[in-house]
Amino acid sequence: MVDVNKVKEFYLKDYKEMLFPMETCRFLIDKSPELISDFIKNIEDASSTEFCFLPQESVCALKAKQHIRRTKKLDPIAEYYMYEMAYKNRSVFRKSSNPVRENFGYRFAKGSHIKIHDSYKEYNDKNEELNKQYKYFISFDVSSYFNSIYHHDLTNWFSGLNVKESEKQLFGRFMREINAGFSIDFMPHGIYPAKMIGSHFLSYIDHSSFIKSEHMIRFMDDFVIFSNSKDTLRKDFENIQKLLGQKALYINSNKSILFSKNKIPIESEIDKIKSGIMGEVVVSLGSGMGYDVYDEIVRQFTPKEIDQLAALADNDEVTDNEASLILDCISQHNPDFYTYIPKFIYRFPYLVKKIFHKCSEVNQYDELSIEFEKLLDSECFLNEYQLFWIAAITEEYLLESTSAGGILARLYEHKNSTTISKARVLEIPEQRFGMPQLRETHLRNGSSGWLSWASAVGMRKDSKQNRTYLLNYFSKASPINKLISDCIMAV
Repeated sequence: MVDVNKVKEFYLKDYKEMLFPMETCRFLIDKSPELISDFIKNIEDASSTEFCFLPQESVCALKAKQHIRRTKKLDPIAEYYMYEMAYKNRSVFRKSSNPVRENFGYRFAKGSHIKIHDSYKEYNDKNEELNKQYKYFISFDVSSYFNSIYHHDLTNWFSGLNVKESEKQLFGRFMREINAGFSIDFMPHGIYPAKMIGSHFLSYIDHSSFIKSEHMIRFMDDFVIFSNSKDTLRKDFENIQKLLGQKALYINSNKSILFSKNKIPIESEIDKIKSGIMGEVVVSLGSGMGYDVYDEIVRQFTPKEIDQLAALADNDEVTDNEASLILDCISQHNPDFYTYIPKFIYRFPYLVKKIFHKCSEVNQYDELSIEFEKLLDSECFLNEYQLFWIAAITEEYLLESTSAGGILARLYEHKNSTTISKARVLEIPEQRFGMPQLRETHLRNGSSGWLSWASAVGMRKDSKQNRTYLLNYFSKASPINKLISDCIMAV
């Protein structure tokens, strides 16, 4: 019997790391994990034919250079299932026992999941250590890894693990139903359980006796192999490509680095720019001291220097950590950073989660809300990922600003808005700006989908009388509507 409170704890700790963290899912899983777990038991019961996993909404997050990360935004039932499945079977997601074939992260240790940032640092530290130990290396990753995994390969892999037969059957059904039977492009990105699966699915390469390099490390689908022999590396690189090819997976040739690294570290370039704003000034402390005292001063960045830093963030090879460092640098040395927030969301959308957290350092929220209105009124193309996170920023920081209502209306009516970006607006429990009437439209039309689910959760602070009246209509549309209604009425 799974401990639903432990599953909830696992979910809530990972919530802020998601690509599309929906309050609808968080609220329901936080308040009613037992209801959702029971709902999944009904799906597992073959006699309860009205219960099933639903096809999931396709969404697009953004990566560097405007490349999209196409994935699924899971509904509350499917999202909870992933965390429950991973927690139940956490013992099968093991660290490699071979000291020279190491995989990092995406598992449980000492009763809790390993934090991604901690394990990635451990991976990078090991990479630097091995670079000093061996003459040569080859680093590479799998092209469009999550989107390329074949459904039957994944379910066959899971069936080979030491898990209950009922778990195997439910896992296969989940993977099949969330994508309406389509066998690829079904794996959700950006949530820890999916990363656990993705990481351990590749463990067959770690165990291959045909790889002869002295050392190999792996973080998910990022590999580095080390040797003092180029020929050994060449042969292993070819063998690994063949092993990946058996699962219809291919290496990203644009990111492969063979034998040496010529890239100039972004940190060095940032340090050059930062050195230009550092200086010293003589501090006079009175006569008779016999020596001068120097105090370090720091001036603010000029627009030209900010452009230089932004150009570094636009580099093809910039890592997430480097891009975050650039953003930190600009925010620390510019008093008008708020004016750059909409510009950076437009220009560097893959940094939007970092920008969301940076908004906590801003004091000029009225001014920032006006800047967002300008961006939303412009002809600039905005992806659903950008619209989603602007809604999140608005809820967290801007609801008391003078332009809050205008931003919410513009987000909902934006020409590039999608079901998920609109749902992110509807789930905000706001009583002003015509939001209750907008939610009522979706609650009364007999639909079962993200717009009605988010509208229901957006009512969580309404009076009980108003909730009862509207949720009575909403709850009759489907079993998941009934579950959501029961959860909200219990609050």
